[in-house]
Amino acid sequence: MDLNQRKLKKSEWNSIEVPVSDEELSVLNMIKSGYHNVNIKVNKGNSIFTFLKINYNENSFIKIEEFLFNKYLKSTVDTIESKIIKIQKANDFENKYKKISLSGITRLNSADKIRLENCSTIEENKAFEFILLKYVEKVLYYCHSKNAKELAYNYYTLLKLSKASIAYLNKYVVQICHYVIESIEMFVKKESIIENAVNIIETNKNLLKYSDMKLYDHQKKIFSVCKQVEPKLVLYIAPTGTGKTLTPIGLSEDSRIIFVCAARHVGLALARSAISIGKKVAFAFGCASADDIRLHYFAAKEFTKNRKSGGIGKVDNSIGDKVEIMICDIKSYLPAMYYMLAFNHKSDIIMYWDEPTITMDYEEHEFHQIIKNNWKENKIPNVVLSSATLPQMNEISDVIEDYKGKQFIIDDDDNDDDNDDEEEHYIEPLIENIVSHDCKKSIPIVNSSGYVVLPHYLDEDYDKIKKIASHCESHKTLMRYFDLDEVVKFITFINENNYIQPKFKINRQFDSIQDIDMISIKEYYIKLLKNVMSGTWGAICIHMKSNRKRKLVENDSVDTKGNRVFKKMNSVDTSRQIPTHSVTTSTSNVGIYVSTKDAFSLTDGPTIYICENVRKIATFCVQQANIPSAMMTNIMNKIEYNNKINEKIKEVEDNLEFKQEQMDKTNDSKSKGIDSKSKSKNKKVNREMNNDEGKSDIAKLTNELNSLRSMIKSAVLNDMFIPNSTNHIEKWAREMNTERSFTANIEEHIVGDIMSINGIEDSWKVLLMMGIGVFVSHPSIAYTEIMKTLADEQKLFMIIASSDYIYGTNYQFCHAYLGKDLNLTQEKIIQAMGRVGRNNIQQTYTLRFRDNSQILKLFTDDTEKPEVVNMNKLLISTEEPEPEPASQHDNNLDI
Repeated sequence: MDLNQRKLKKSEWNSIEVPVSDEELSVLNMIKSGYHNVNIKVNKGNSIFTFLKINYNENSFIKIEEFLFNKYLKSTVDTIESKIIKIQKANDFENKYKKISLSGITRLNSADKIRLENCSTIEENKAFEFILLKYVEKVLYYCHSKNAKELAYNYYTLLKLSKASIAYLNKYVVQICHYVIESIEMFVKKESIIENAVNIIETNKNLLKYSDMKLYDHQKKIFSVCKQVEPKLVLYIAPTGTGKTLTPIGLSEDSRIIFVCAARHVGLALARSAISIGKKVAFAFGCASADDIRLHYFAAKEFTKNRKSGGIGKVDNSIGDKVEIMICDIKSYLPAMYYMLAFNHKSDIIMYWDEPTITMDYEEHEFHQIIKNNWKENKIPNVVLSSATLPQMNEISDVIEDYKGKQFIIDDDDNDDDNDDEEEHYIEPLIENIVSHDCKKSIPIVNSSGYVVLPHYLDEDYDKIKKIASHCESHKTLMRYFDLDEVVKFITFINENNYIQPKFKINRQFDSIQDIDMISIKEYYIKLLKNVMSGTWGAICIHMKSNRKRKLVENDSVDTKGNRVFKKMNSVDTSRQIPTHSVTTSTSNVGIYVSTKDAFSLTDGPTIYICENVRKIATFCVQQANIPSAMMTNIMNKIEYNNKINEKIKEVEDNLEFKQEQMDKTNDSKSKGIDSKSKSKNKKVNREMNNDEGKSDIAKLTNELNSLRSMIKSAVLNDMFIPNSTNHIEKWAREMNTERSFTANIEEHIVGDIMSINGIEDSWKVLLMMGIGVFVSHPSIAYTEIMKTLADEQKLFMIIASSDYIYGTNYQFCHAYLGKDLNLTQEKIIQAMGRVGRNNIQQTYTLRFRDNSQILKLFTDDTEKPEVVNMNKLLISTEEPEPEPASQHDNNLDI
């Protein structure tokens, strides 16, 4: 995480101009529209009507709907109806089914008839009606065959898909779905749905594929709160990866936003998204005053035009009327605030502080005085503190009381332009606590021995388990890290063995199947933990631990050098040998050989390894790769050669930059009219001659630079040393399941770019060839930008990062290692865990802890949180009283 409070570099300006993907753009548009309609639902699925691209006409819609039903759906519906009637007769349904009866001939006007008759075919998997009818057929089939497991799967899928917001869905199909759902529910056991929840809910691809895109509950709440006119302090707590950072885009529809972020990467990511959707953005990074603020072109009101391109040339950054979102770092908040106040009324501005607990885990930090001063001098009455790990409301009571005591005065000058006498009045501020625990996926915690960790595995003392359960109940964001498979095993065992009172049984806790989802199952799990019958916990522990299976499959078919491990089949025939599966690895070392024998377990996407000693882990990865010495010598010789060339390139680049600056100054002078008629002709000729000489020098330096760059030698690493490549798998994981193993995709020109960078360690260049990047504070911005691009495009196999990058990496990771050398607070552990599973796809995720004590810290109350202490200390407007000097009498005491 880059906490350096400096101005933006050219590469950073360029990065915000890269458009987001179409999928991301649709999310941004939904958030933007969602501010005005918090119940917005967007679904890309097509009904037959929309698939055929028929224009909606209220007068003809009913007739067209009947026509489409008769043409495309009637034959399937007739078959379904006959099955419904059979089941109805066999079970004597009270609610009798009434067959759909339509005239076979639908009269259309000539234009509609010609258009529809030309649509002779339709792909069944493209229209939602066919998908619904397919599940209706399956539900009826498995109900008739009494296959409880398959019935539960298909019924639940049909139930959820029937709620999808598909435009112009055929009403006759909807009618059949509703009847089947209502009538068949009596045959579907809630226990069966919960027992098979992993397949039915978590990994059900159609539920994710056809689900509505809508706002998270926390976004709905904050949009509603911020529409109120009163001054407000919003404590905004929601899990990582649920859109908190994009919320300002919606809020900017009605207010001006000052987005404060210590991690510049987060601010730049917001800027890129905002610019992609056409928002007007300004930047205050490393500002000593408002003069240092810079506007994006969209926000520019006055500017000069580029004479060649006709586009925007030089922007007047002092005019910020159009700015909708100001993005600033901690240091620049006050200049940004006064800049925005110059163009907007204070009640129309929201100070949105992203991750305010950054640096709060330190007893002393250079940011602390800046933060204290920002809070004290703040003039904006509307404040949002946003973080997944923001202390709870009762923990920061001092901060809340200080905010209430600020006496924000709201004047009415903007309500009556003709009234010279501005009325001022005090409005009682609102304190809003928005806490969300949206949980659409499971990201299991795995201990150093490779086993999934859940609260019921943490202690054999039931009193301690109840305390852990209470902690989880008050910190429901932890439910995201409950492995659903282990949760349902626990629930099923407890219910089947009657270790709870009847009122806690599944049928009593879930009113209907509609109430069952991932969140409700995990909440039910916590409730069971707190209500197990007295004297049964010992039996529960023994059963659960004896049936516990390792999450990380150990690869014991090879040793750490890549040699296959064999055992003899018998004492007679010594010629036949098979790989042994005896335990050859310490249980605490399961999954640690990330560049060799354990790489296969890193699936679906990139991995992040968070540790303090980055160089130690980087060295370990290179050493374990066992690259032959001759190959390594060859690579290092090329790197050393390139380093010398890079030094010469740096000299030429510096000279070229100097010459270019001189040329620019000359051109600027010319454009300002220094070559006016009043000047002598000789001076003009001399200036033009100097200008020509400058161009000649630049051309020579450019040619020299290109020549030096062409001398850079490319280094290529054999595939055998690139984790999860074909040859690597053949050597290290031939016996393992590698179907979803993830590998890097580092193009040759990227390797060349890295070889051309000065100021980074040689070993990092070798790691890059293996698909492993390093994120650690160092002076090479070029290396960091390349790593960011590769991470954003998911081309790296792994990133090794220091704990400083916990807040600053918003990339999509599928796995994370938390190193043994980390010493993190509870909040920082949760932030580290939040790096995984940030996308909308349900893949295989893991959080792999190298130190099990960190897991226990996660599930227990911490009474001395440094973040809480520092927030209550720094976010206080009044000065701390100085200690009274000791009296003369006290000085004479003999202590």
